[in-house]
Amino acid sequence: MQPNILLVFPDQLRSDWVEPRATVPVRTPNAKALAESGVNFEHAWTPSPICAPARACIATGRRYDRSPVQHNNQNVPAGADTIYRRMADKGYAVSTVGKLDLLKGFMDWGADGKHMTEAGESRLADLGFTRGIDNAGKHDAIYGRERGAREPYMTYLAEIGLADVHDADFRRRDRANIPATVNEIAAGDLPLPDAYTNPDLSPLPDEAYCDNWIGRQAMNELEGLKDTGKPWFLTVNFAGPHEPLDVTERMRDRWKDVAFREPADGSPDPRHQMIRQNYAAMIEVIDDWLGRFLAFLDETGQRDNTLVVFASDHGEMLGDHRLWAKSIPDENSVRVPMIVAGAGVSVRDRSVRTPVSLLDMAKTFLDFSGAPGEGMEGDSLRGLLEGEAEPETRLVFSGLGPWRAVTDGRFKLVAGDWRAIRPGKMQFTEFDPAGLDTVALFDLDEDPEERRDIAAAHPEIRDRLLEAIRDDMARR
Repeated sequence: MQPNILLVFPDQLRSDWVEPRATVPVRTPNAKALAESGVNFEHAWTPSPICAPARACIATGRRYDRSPVQHNNQNVPAGADTIYRRMADKGYAVSTVGKLDLLKGFMDWGADGKHMTEAGESRLADLGFTRGIDNAGKHDAIYGRERGAREPYMTYLAEIGLADVHDADFRRRDRANIPATVNEIAAGDLPLPDAYTNPDLSPLPDEAYCDNWIGRQAMNELEGLKDTGKPWFLTVNFAGPHEPLDVTERMRDRWKDVAFREPADGSPDPRHQMIRQNYAAMIEVIDDWLGRFLAFLDETGQRDNTLVVFASDHGEMLGDHRLWAKSIPDENSVRVPMIVAGAGVSVRDRSVRTPVSLLDMAKTFLDFSGAPGEGMEGDSLRGLLEGEAEPETRLVFSGLGPWRAVTDGRFKLVAGDWRAIRPGKMQFTEFDPAGLDTVALFDLDEDPEERRDIAAAHPEIRDRLLEAIRDDMARR
């Protein structure tokens, strides 16, 4: 029997801010309960730590170097072979709500979120989706409105008279990147970005807050999918906890007295506490919706036949090493949460330390749906979900612009002169083959914060992992 598949997919969520792996006082009881009923993949990597490339890698089953999307201004091309199309061809109702980010280069979602062309065809349908809506990400909604583009969430805010105040609020929070290279940021005490430090509360009531709107769209879609008479796939793409860290009054009140550890090697600044409180508040909203989705599956008798996955497209630096957002090869940028439970998962409360990739998650969806996996990279995780022993060795890869990285779970090699680039320009910088001569090696077991480059001390490990990167890039 083909299971339903529910993917709950927040944007820019650090793996160590989600229970059970959390190292900070977050409140994610529903993610924790999901892990206790299934499998928590402790060392999951994104194929690329930025929105559109990461999601395109999943959609097309291709590692970054072979994906059609290399930066946020590109789209998955028309007619592309996607996992969504393959599942639809196997009889699935395939749906999406929230920020999909596979067509963001067009900057034109339409008020109905269908990405209609002038010829009256839906680009969303061309990707393989049989239903659903796509809305813009946080910043894109504002940039698109400025250009006259329409999208579902801002259309909703306009209908209730809140689009202008939301627009004005976000323009005060717009700067997310520090205009300096990674080396300059790490060496200097530069101002923190406004997208994180702005202390103002969102002017929106809780019901109009973007992730609550997305949550309601997801509940509506779950209701509709149960009556299709087909197995279904739904990806719920929350906009948070991506910056800007806009929170409502209720969200702030729930976290204002919670103390967090300071960023690792971060700049001394009392605002770090507020920043981390707001990030935690945004995560709590998403976890609450995860609980509502699971309750709906229970109430409608679908829980036992639904594979549920909680993951994210990439992480968030959150001030560690004085860096923000993503785009770099640090673990806090490339490592993501990945929790899997439900239909087909025969083990409970299992933690898997073997490194895995979001590409493996995509291959797993094809496996469970009965869709062909040929030509798609990654490995199905079905065996691990059914209790198979972890493999002794496995490599996973990540990359963006001027750098490439690989890990075997303990050792991690990064190649490329990425520290000389501004984080905001990382995705638009092409890889220089000479970058393979600039490498750093870290022992993640002994040095989880990646402070000590041990490449010179362990040339055999360095060379083994560097050869793996060379081999992978040679297949471009």
